[in-house]
Amino acid sequence: MNRSTLTRLLTVVLALGLSGTLTSCKDALDPKVYGDLTPKTFFSSEADFRSALVALYAPFSTNWGNTDLGVGVWYAALYNADPKTYWAKSETTTDEMYTPWYANDVNFTWGPATFNNDATYTKIRYVARATDIIDKIENSTADVPEAVKNQYWGEAKALRGWMLYILYDFFGPVNAKLDPATLSDTEITPRPSRADFVTAIEKDLTDAIPNLTDRYNGDAANWGRISKGAARMVLLRLYMHEKDWADAETVATDITQMGYSLMPSYSQICDARNNELIYAVPANASSPNWYWMETTPSDFGSAPNVTHDPGWYGYWMPWSFYDNFDPTDARLTTVLGSYTTQGGSTKDQSSGMPGAFPVKCMGDLGGSSGASIDWPVFRYAETLLSLAEAINEQRGPAEAYQYVNQVRERANLPDWSGLTQDQMRDSLLVERGRELYAEGVRRDDLLRHGMYISSAIARGTDAEPRDTIFPIPLDVIDQSDGVIAQNPGY
Repeated sequence: MNRSTLTRLLTVVLALGLSGTLTSCKDALDPKVYGDLTPKTFFSSEADFRSALVALYAPFSTNWGNTDLGVGVWYAALYNADPKTYWAKSETTTDEMYTPWYANDVNFTWGPATFNNDATYTKIRYVARATDIIDKIENSTADVPEAVKNQYWGEAKALRGWMLYILYDFFGPVNAKLDPATLSDTEITPRPSRADFVTAIEKDLTDAIPNLTDRYNGDAANWGRISKGAARMVLLRLYMHEKDWADAETVATDITQMGYSLMPSYSQICDARNNELIYAVPANASSPNWYWMETTPSDFGSAPNVTHDPGWYGYWMPWSFYDNFDPTDARLTTVLGSYTTQGGSTKDQSSGMPGAFPVKCMGDLGGSSGASIDWPVFRYAETLLSLAEAINEQRGPAEAYQYVNQVRERANLPDWSGLTQDQMRDSLLVERGRELYAEGVRRDDLLRHGMYISSAIARGTDAEPRDTIFPIPLDVIDQSDGVIAQNPGY
């Protein structure tokens, strides 16, 4: 099921109103089921399973977004480069990426009212939709091989678990609909405990993994479907988030045994369906990737290894972060400290360039505004660095060197040795920044190391301890009539 097939199917699903079987009571709180679709009238063939599942993939996109016809609301996609998205807020609230477009994110001046139009919390509706699909697949009497049925069920479970993790990452536990028996209820329920919510995420992913295909790197027709490797990566991020080092080590070790490997050159990490990509958001003409248009300077003329028309210059890498790279680091070829303008002059830090130009995965794009280049979400390099960190936290650095040094060797940097546990911890945070920049993991990394707030304060922001988690949108709190508790400090 390639991305163009997914897009066409989604169009059909939306046109038929099938995606509207889960809607809401006019607010963001309580997704409900309307309509007469049952396992007897739908979910009677593999094609039905596929069509239903397409709606769950819709938020995991680099395109601007899509309109959910069930509620008439337009949602920005999670991995679109617009500043309101999950990807962007995971970057622009850190030392790694700056945007002139959203002062609240950069300055840590957000609050419950400014999150009413947030593009992440609204995805709680898709959790309810996934719950409905999981239930209907389970109860379907379709004449479909059990293994095929289980795979679609596993994909729905994995996508729900991934969405739950994204919501948890930003907002903590939310009152998502996980019980199909409650989908039509109008009663608003309180938020669950953190422990219960983490257990629910873990269960979705561990239930899904045995039913998924290992990976799709060599399968162009199915590239973009969630695989066993991708589900394990979500699970790995969950365990890292919770500092559950033993389980993180276990799942990362499992991934190292799945046949993934680093590409020979860092410049190759976005090559189509390469063996380092565990999951990348597919992009094409129907669902393009706008990252490059958002980051390219408005007066851009040329630069080494980059061909592109001028862009919108909505993001740049602060010079303070750029300076973390060793001058010999091969990854610096994807972060430009200068470029030639259309007028032929050179722009750099000394001549008004506000920050370095991050060109990860860019290459020769010509005049394309939205590029057909897949965006990396989970890479094998992250697995290796996470495994090194999990080992170091449990037993010190001795066993961890072999994993982090694979990443450093590719970057043309010397191996690490002789570090203390604390030195390895601190060094891994810096190394992850250099390796995984612009991939949406910096906020989590700083939070895990207890440096998200202190790093923001050092940049002169108004960061407070409460800001380690975002507020529940004010309209959600108001509409709940006090049932849904706001995050502390808001």
